[in-house]
Amino acid sequence: MEQAGVVAAGMVLAGREFEVLAPGWVAIQDGRIVEVGSGRPPDQAGPVLDARHGLLTPAFVNAHTHVSDAVMKDRGFGQPFWELVMPPDGLRHRVLRETTPLVLREAVRDTLRHMVSCGTTAFADFREGGLAGVRLLKEAAVDQPIHALALGRFQRSPAQPAGALERNEGALSAEDLAEIDALLEAGDGFGLPSANEVTDEGLWQLGARVRLRDGLLAVHAAEAPGYRDRSLSRTGRGDVDRIAEHLRPNFVVHLTDATETELDRLAAAGIPVVVCPRIQGVMGLGVPRFDRMLERGMLVALGTDNVMLASPDPLRELEYSSRVIRAVRKDASSPSARELLKMATVNGARLLGRDSDLGLLEKGRLADMIVFNLGTLNLRPVHDPVASLVSRAEAGDIQAVLHAGLVVHGVLEVGARL
Repeated sequence: MEQAGVVAAGMVLAGREFEVLAPGWVAIQDGRIVEVGSGRPPDQAGPVLDARHGLLTPAFVNAHTHVSDAVMKDRGFGQPFWELVMPPDGLRHRVLRETTPLVLREAVRDTLRHMVSCGTTAFADFREGGLAGVRLLKEAAVDQPIHALALGRFQRSPAQPAGALERNEGALSAEDLAEIDALLEAGDGFGLPSANEVTDEGLWQLGARVRLRDGLLAVHAAEAPGYRDRSLSRTGRGDVDRIAEHLRPNFVVHLTDATETELDRLAAAGIPVVVCPRIQGVMGLGVPRFDRMLERGMLVALGTDNVMLASPDPLRELEYSSRVIRAVRKDASSPSARELLKMATVNGARLLGRDSDLGLLEKGRLADMIVFNLGTLNLRPVHDPVASLVSRAEAGDIQAVLHAGLVVHGVLEVGARL
């Protein structure tokens, strides 16, 4: 692996609006970007990595995954959503219980390597298996060139007794609170399967506990009508309303079945969203209307979700998302290519609390970058590089991936200055 002094590229997508610098360069020191410029890099910038025939972009941030599900790729294809993924006895949960930690760890490591090859250098994973599940991910990722954020969950599901949930009465136990603390100590936050796992009081306790420990807090919400229906039957209120009032997470995931009123509620509360359109499509749940979220000024990021039924490839997620939302809207003009690319980069960094480090090519951030080969049969000739990324680019177009200034996938040669 080669430590970069400067990467000289045919095109660079610079800053928050992905300004096209052609040619351009990024200077790196101690793993961070120290300068971004156009034209010829300065002589004192150090050795040059040659990407003169490439497009240099920020690396992807995958804001929602379930990487352990790589042990069951395409099992359950075509089966109903509730039978596949809902705890405690959906197909994925039964398979995970029956699979040894060694097999799970190797499947996770394979997935992390795949993610890097697709240009991802950071992701947030909802972890099954309680404390052991969080530790498994951290062990699998320890020597991988990727930032792995583990959001743990209770070992048992649902977290509180059925009677308490039906009455919507009762607090989390001292054991529950101790488990939250242990998960936060080992990982990066808490990922609740749904608001229906705990009572209103439990939601408030969970939110307060995670915020006290400065952890990330996220929850699946409004993924399917059953989320709202079960919450209404128990509490008289939908899951989104309860989340906004009692849990107040850092972000929610999905909102595929969210109503306009629920979107308004979350927008007013300033709660960001991660959408995962491909997995929602393959499970027949619909299209998350991220266009309406963006119109409300909400912070929206992309995730690839469950490796069982969707590869962890942000380029495939971008292409699908761009097309399906235009088809639903019957409008080719929106969202813009730049809005979509932000969803796969800086927006994910922001909602994961890594906005100072990841998601953009600008001074001070980590030098996590992708070099796309502009000469591939798929890409050439490139007229609009941002549109090409969100609508056409494939993992096979990636020439190299850099993590903290090191080439961790592919090859860049030390070459002459521009």
